[in-house]
Amino acid sequence: MSEIERPKGAWIWVGARLLRVFFLLVLVAGLFYALGGTDSGAGLSGGFTALFALPFCLGAILQYVISPAGTTDASWTAALAGFLLLAVMVIVGVFFREGLVCIVFLAVPWWLSAWLGALLVSGLHARFRQRAVLHSAGLIILPFALLLLGPLATNPTHHFEVRRSVVIEAEAERIWPHLLTLDGLSDDEGVWTIAQDVLRIPRPRSALVVGEGVGAVRLARWGEHIGFEEHVTGWSQNSELAWRFVFPDDSIARHTDAHIGPDSDFLGIETGSYTLTPLGDGHTRLTLTTRYRASSPANHYSAVWGEIILGGIQRNILAVIADRSEAEAG
Repeated sequence: MSEIERPKGAWIWVGARLLRVFFLLVLVAGLFYALGGTDSGAGLSGGFTALFALPFCLGAILQYVISPAGTTDASWTAALAGFLLLAVMVIVGVFFREGLVCIVFLAVPWWLSAWLGALLVSGLHARFRQRAVLHSAGLIILPFALLLLGPLATNPTHHFEVRRSVVIEAEAERIWPHLLTLDGLSDDEGVWTIAQDVLRIPRPRSALVVGEGVGAVRLARWGEHIGFEEHVTGWSQNSELAWRFVFPDDSIARHTDAHIGPDSDFLGIETGSYTLTPLGDGHTRLTLTTRYRASSPANHYSAVWGEIILGGIQRNILAVIADRSEAEAG
C-alpha cells in the first residue's frame, strides 16, 4: 500500500481525518498555552503542558498525519516538527509580541518533546499497526487531561546562585566608590553578552546608593524604562556590599518577557552582593553574586539559562567597574 492510499477500514480512515483536524486544534492550543499556560495559577500541570505535553502531542500527531501507514521514519518527522515549532515561535514573537527570552528558552524542550512524540507514534505503528490510530488519538487528550491536575499539584522549588569575578588593577579603596555610584553608563561600555546583545535585554544605565550602611537603597536603571531597587543588608566599607532585590513595579517583565518576571511565582531574584578581596601588588578581585529561586517543571534546565543570562549581565557590569576603576587609578 502506498503512503497516499486510504488505510484499511472506514473507521481508520475517519480517525485519520479527525487526527488532521485535531492537529490544527493542538497548534492553536499550543499558541494559547505558550502565551498564557504558564501563568502563576496553572501549577505543575499548566507549566508541564506548555513545556512538554503540547509539543509532545504535536510531534505525535504530525508523525501520524505524515505517515498514516507508519512507513515514514520518525527522525524525518522530528526535523519537520522542528521547523514547524520554529514557525510557531516566530508567529508568537511577531504577532503576539512574546519575549525573545521565553522563545529561546522554549526551543530545546519543545523540539525534544516533539521528537519523542513522533518517536512514540512510530514505535506504536511498528508494533500495533492497525490499532496504532487508537493509541495515537489518546495522545491528543493528554495535555488537556494534565490541566485538570492544576489544583492538586505545585511546581518544585530550587534555589540557585550565579557568581562571576574579575581581577582589577586597583586597590579596594578605589573600587568601592564605583559600587556606590555608577552613573552615565553607555552601550559602548562593558563586554559583549548573549543576554544583552542577542536576547536584547537592556544594558544598565546607572546604579546609585541613597543613604549609607544597612538600610540604604541602591537605585538601578536599565535602558530607558526599567527600574528596580536593591535594599542594602550588609555594608563593610571597601570589603562587601550586600542587598535584597525589590521590584516596585513590573517594568522588567514589560520590557523583557512577561512570563519570566524577576518577582513572579516562577522566578524570584532574591539577593546579591559585591565582595572585594585584596590580592596584593595593587590588585583586587571583585566578585558579584546573585541568588534566585526557580519554581517550574524544569528548574535545572532553567538554571543553565540563568548562568548564561545572569552570568552575562554580571560579566558586563564587572567589566564596566573594572575599566572605570583602572582608568581612575592610572
